[in-house]
Amino acid sequence: MRVIFFPLFLLVFQCSSRGDDLVPGIVTFDPPAFLSGGASRQHGDDTARIREIGQYHAGDNDLRTGQRLVIVNVREVGFSIGPDKDITYQKLDDSELRAWMQSMADSTHNATNITKVADAKVGGKAALMVSYQVAQPNWPKKPGALFPFEIYWERVQTNRVVEIKLIADTPEHLDTVRPCLEKFTIKTSD
Repeated sequence: MRVIFFPLFLLVFQCSSRGDDLVPGIVTFDPPAFLSGGASRQHGDDTARIREIGQYHAGDNDLRTGQRLVIVNVREVGFSIGPDKDITYQKLDDSELRAWMQSMADSTHNATNITKVADAKVGGKAALMVSYQVAQPNWPKKPGALFPFEIYWERVQTNRVVEIKLIADTPEHLDTVRPCLEKFTIKTSD
C-alpha cells in the first residue's frame, strides 16, 4: 500500500505546485509549458517605482526565428517625488489610473503606434491595457523590426498595480502569448 501511496502523493504535489507564487498570496502565475523562467527578485527602478517580480521566455526563442517574452512587475502609481526626494502619494480613481497608464505609455522611449488605454481582462478580472511598438534596430532577422508590446495593469492596492508585459517579434507571435493572461490569479490586498 505504501508503494502506491507515495507515487500518488508525488503526482498530486507536482500538479498542485506548478504555479509560481510571484507575490505570496497576491500574484500567482501558472505558465504554459512553452514558457520557462520564473520569479525574479530584481531591485527595480526607484525613480519609476517599479520592481520586476517575474520573467518568462518561450523555450523556442531564437534570434533567427522569433522572440516571445512575458514580464511581470509591481508598479507604484499616483505619486510625486519632491525636491528633497520626499514621495507624496495621492489616491487615483479609475479615470486617473487610466490617465497615469496612458502617460506611462506615451513616455516610453522609442514607442510608436501607441493606442489609447482600453478595458481588458487578466485572470478573468477587470484590467487596463495599452499597446505600442518599439523598433529593434539590431534585430538580426529584420533590422528595424517593430516589436509589438501589450501592457496590462490590474490594481492590487491603492497605489500599486501588477503590470504584465507581453512582448514578441511579430503580431502572430504575440497572439500565442496572449492566452497566458488567463493563467494569472491576482488578488487585491487592501
